[in-house]
Amino acid sequence: MMIKKLIPAAALLVVMGAAQAEVTVYGLIDASYGKNETIGDTTYDFHSGGDRGSSEGNSTTKVGVKGSMDVGSGVKANFKLETGGIANNGCVTCDTNNKNPGNFFNRAAWVGFSGNFGEVRLGRQDNLAFQTMTPFDFNGASNAASAQMLSLATPWSLTGRQSRLLEYIAPEMSGLTVRAGFVPDNGVIGNKATYSVGLNYKAGNFAAGLAGQTASVDGGSSFSSVAASYDFGVAKVEAGYANGGTGFTGSNVGVSVPVAGFNVGLTYAKNNDAAGAAATEVYINREIFKNTYAYFENGNLNKANAVFAKGNATALGVIYVF
Repeated sequence: MMIKKLIPAAALLVVMGAAQAEVTVYGLIDASYGKNETIGDTTYDFHSGGDRGSSEGNSTTKVGVKGSMDVGSGVKANFKLETGGIANNGCVTCDTNNKNPGNFFNRAAWVGFSGNFGEVRLGRQDNLAFQTMTPFDFNGASNAASAQMLSLATPWSLTGRQSRLLEYIAPEMSGLTVRAGFVPDNGVIGNKATYSVGLNYKAGNFAAGLAGQTASVDGGSSFSSVAASYDFGVAKVEAGYANGGTGFTGSNVGVSVPVAGFNVGLTYAKNNDAAGAAATEVYINREIFKNTYAYFENGNLNKANAVFAKGNATALGVIYVF
């Protein structure tokens, strides 16, 4: 009898908690037609933004849940859970053949607190370089066509997301936002504790970013990058430089111009390694309906490098955000 009484009480507490918390279900669907020769895809086809390890189209098709609740004394508890890329067959966080699903909440799974002191997060999330430097890729760090990524001279580092990342975001001060991160040594031989920092500064039409991360494995390379942009009204321009060690160091420049309601852009990035691989990205996009965007983009890598093959990555698509 006592158990029967406790179950409704527990259910009531869950409902009360949900009522107090601000919980949002959100997502993005990217549907495109194209191919990505740089990963071995040589046939034009329809794609989801999660196809071939999220290497097709512009953005990753995903669904997430995020929430925030006032827990007292001006402090909020926050969380975010976000799926990996969803392929055209419904597979989540799958390999380049759209098979063998991985961790469901692969893109984000963190909890934290925020208040006058800033914000603290713990769990799986984008590394600090990505959070800091992606505003300096005017095409949104395209899945397939990003010149910064194809050249391996990306200012947001190729380490991607980090699990067990403890991040602190300081309150904005006169246009300056500071982030600091720490991932502890997990006891695996060869792995190291990792420290990272990210700084963003904005004053009027000028913006700048600086990011750094220590090596995560013995003998590995540390990472650092810097970028800046300026919005002239008739055009936005950016320039950046990344140093990720041998084969992952180089520079990029980009411009984005508004034309009759469209955003038209060009980015060029070059790696400093001996092969001198360079990539060019051209794109055009526009919001065609509320929360709905159409785009065309093409990225070209002129020489193969340690990750990508020589070739083009092309996509014509639509993105719906909810």
